[in-house]
Amino acid sequence: MAAVALGLAIFRNSEIALVMGIGALIPDLDREYFFVAKSFIGRHQLHRALFHNFLFMAILYAFVNPFLCFGALSHSLLDMFTSATDRGAEVFFPFTRVIKKYNYTVEGEEKQDPASAKKFAEWWVEDPWSLLKKTSDRDLQEPEEQPWRRSYGPFKNDRVVDWGVFFASLVFLVIASLALGSSFYFMLGGFREFSLVPLAGIAIFYGLGEWWRRKLVNEKVSEKIASVVLGFLVLGLVVFVIGATSLYSPPQIPALGILGYAFASLLIGLGISYLFVRFRKKYPDLSL
Repeated sequence: MAAVALGLAIFRNSEIALVMGIGALIPDLDREYFFVAKSFIGRHQLHRALFHNFLFMAILYAFVNPFLCFGALSHSLLDMFTSATDRGAEVFFPFTRVIKKYNYTVEGEEKQDPASAKKFAEWWVEDPWSLLKKTSDRDLQEPEEQPWRRSYGPFKNDRVVDWGVFFASLVFLVIASLALGSSFYFMLGGFREFSLVPLAGIAIFYGLGEWWRRKLVNEKVSEKIASVVLGFLVLGLVVFVIGATSLYSPPQIPALGILGYAFASLLIGLGISYLFVRFRKKYPDLSL
């Protein structure tokens, strides 16, 4: 809903707003909706990582549709404000998975691990995995201690701030319609009904996927029911993919060029920083 409100506020176009709303649903496809082993998502901590990262957003922007990217980005940025219990968002996945060690525990105690001490690539502190075992959903719990890879915030899912964003978005749409009058309805011009097709597909997938995921926790499901649900899940994905092709927008060359400059600048900056830190470590007596 926040993505839809942003789409109307910034671009003044209902179809763009709808595409952004669909894009905002995409990141959560990294949950247990694909009938993988129940422990797989949790063991590898893929939720709020696999489709919540900047690399995935860049792929959406370049090869699918920029506005799908904006919607997905709004989702991930909001997730970054959620607590460690809700797992925040691992926005630099998969690069963060290269790091396997850390220096200090969350209590500030130095990690007594000779193997870790010899590695240059390691994070400063551990993820609060002991907290997660008591407070997080089953598929969000770390199987063991891990380096700190995620961005967290102070807000808990399904609480005041979480719902506040939703209701604020609704209120904005209502106020905009009242204040702008005919200008607001002009935003709804040029709307193609076929744009609703991917929205229908994603709704089927999410609805059944959430039902299935919660059933996994509470009770066993017969193979017959599982097969039917799987069939509808696949149907939902097929409908979404077919509909999403209608949303295709070719890459914006100037904008992609700017992204390329930004990425190149980041790599150059990291390279200079790496050499600088190594130099200071080698010559600690120099005042730099």
